[in-house]
Amino acid sequence: MKKFKRRSARMDIRHFHVAVRRYFRQIFSIPAALIPLVLEPFALLLILYLVCKKDAFTVKDIGAANIILFVLVVMAAMMGILNSYREICKERDVLAREVFGGLDVTAYAFSKSVVLCAVGAVQCAVLFFGSLTFIDFAFPNPAEGILLCLLALILVNICVTNLGLLISAALKKSESAILPVLIVIILQVVFSDCLIEIGGAAGWIKYITPSAWGIAVFGRECGINGWTEYFSKDLYSLHPAVPLVILAVFSFVLLSLTIWKLKRTYRRKD
Repeated sequence: MKKFKRRSARMDIRHFHVAVRRYFRQIFSIPAALIPLVLEPFALLLILYLVCKKDAFTVKDIGAANIILFVLVVMAAMMGILNSYREICKERDVLAREVFGGLDVTAYAFSKSVVLCAVGAVQCAVLFFGSLTFIDFAFPNPAEGILLCLLALILVNICVTNLGLLISAALKKSESAILPVLIVIILQVVFSDCLIEIGGAAGWIKYITPSAWGIAVFGRECGINGWTEYFSKDLYSLHPAVPLVILAVFSFVLLSLTIWKLKRTYRRKD
């Protein structure tokens, strides 16, 4: 990469633009990188089609509806972590040389996040609109429900994508990320506050679990709490803006931690 002057706000922006263009070129010019990204949402959509009850929301089957929400949102989270957990690890040698040449670490991290989040947003759109072809979510307000639920899926994906970048920034080799990635996926499954009820102190973990907040938006927009007097979840009662803002804050914090970690790693090279 071309050398730029250090500590110039304008040059930082140029670093960002150059890096974004480079990463998009890498994705679209390398079949081994592009094909998995294209196939991921369609493969997950096929799984959703096979396991879901198509009329769960119209017949108000709470168990089947929760399974659909769980699978849909956790899939969005899984795409985020799988797309990002190796991105910084695999470029350690190249990144070190570019930092020596004046690359701004903040611009580098932002460019990674922007490209991966753009890819994730497209994947989530394919997954969600694909699900609408065979699932009737019976939104009381369809326009609002579709918009907010799509936004929830995208924010869950962005949040877990940035978590994957943080893991990648903290480790030297991508092989070492397998255990952290497995833990992240398990947390999204166990503490999603959907299929598994967990009480006591462990139950508080759901409040830092992205999938739980994403499912909360779906639960509210589908009006699941009003289906029967015997079922009610606190998160399903929240205004959709609350979980969406929380997911956005989580995403910002995780990206900030990634930048902080990279700056600490390369502080002697500044």
